[in-house]
Amino acid sequence: MFDHLSIGVRDLAEARRFYDALLAPLGHAASSATDAELAYGPGGMNGAFFLYPVEAGRVAGLGTHIAFAADGRDAVDAAYAAALTAGARSVRAAGAHPDIAPDYYGAVLFDPDGNKLEIVAGTMN
Repeated sequence: MFDHLSIGVRDLAEARRFYDALLAPLGHAASSATDAELAYGPGGMNGAFFLYPVEAGRVAGLGTHIAFAADGRDAVDAAYAAALTAGARSVRAAGAHPDIAPDYYGAVLFDPDGNKLEIVAGTMN
C-alpha cells in the first residue's frame, strides 16, 4: 500500500543517532543523507522511511504510530534495548502480549520527538 513514509524531527543529527540504533537490529540502515532529509531502507538500500527536519513546535508526533517488522523475537529485543539506550521512552516492554494477538511479540515506545513506534514479530491477527 505504501511507497514510503516520512516524519518530521526537531534535530536530524539526533534523530539519526536514535534511528541508526533502533533500525540496525531490524536490518535497516541509512541509504542517503542530506541536510534536508535522511532515508533508511533494508540493508541501506532503497529508502522507504524518511526523516526531515522541521521547525520547533511544528513536529506533529502526537497520534503518529509506526510499526516496524522484525525478523524474530531477538530482533525485537535488540531494537527495543537499542532504542531505550538511544533515548526512547517505553510504552510497552518487549515481550509476548497475547492480549493483542495470540502470536504477537513486540514493543511500543516513543522516540525523542514523541512519535509512537512499535516493533513487531508475530502476527497481529
